[in-house]
Amino acid sequence: MMSLAGEIYFKTVSLIYALYIRFVYWSGRVEVHGSELLAEKDGCERFLFLFWHGDSYCLYPLLQHRKAYAVVTSDRRGNYIAPLCRHFGYIPIRLPDKKGHESSFHVLRTYIKKGEGDLLLALDGPLGPFHSPGKFPFVLAMYFKYRIVPISIQIRNMITLANRWDRFTIPLPFTRIRIRLHDPISLSGKDLEEDFASLKEKIRSEMESKGDF
Repeated sequence: MMSLAGEIYFKTVSLIYALYIRFVYWSGRVEVHGSELLAEKDGCERFLFLFWHGDSYCLYPLLQHRKAYAVVTSDRRGNYIAPLCRHFGYIPIRLPDKKGHESSFHVLRTYIKKGEGDLLLALDGPLGPFHSPGKFPFVLAMYFKYRIVPISIQIRNMITLANRWDRFTIPLPFTRIRIRLHDPISLSGKDLEEDFASLKEKIRSEMESKGDF
């Protein structure tokens, strides 16, 4: 159990992170393509939003006005991310960072009822490899009956932490950011039969596509 001092520390650091990304959005030029999707059916339809782990910091303000669950690891990194998620109105769900952990579905079921709340999840997280789509998000989408919305992002001026597996990006103030919400994707039995192979490649290609910027 975390001590009070530890909890205060993580909340303080997370608040600094939150204030910085809000300043980046305020000072820069943020373009959101596909934003009409967020108002589709008066916000009644819920989606599983997929993003690259290294882009996660840039996305916090994007969906703050929708009820959304964010999958967060239960390790020390998650101690920073969970309060950061709460700052933007997301509900963090703490899961073990080891792949294939059998309790993950049980934990998610205690939070999510079918059709209630968007879900945010890193397609290549939490441990990579870099830009390698995992199977877990697609299994979740089928089980909870979400349509998948891939998200891609481009940043004009940023810092990239090249020593991290996810090449974590930190946008600089007064920069230009382009966020694209791709068309929603419904999963089928055929996707499951082929172990989501074609779907993984399709989504990876969409999320890595770079137009003029």
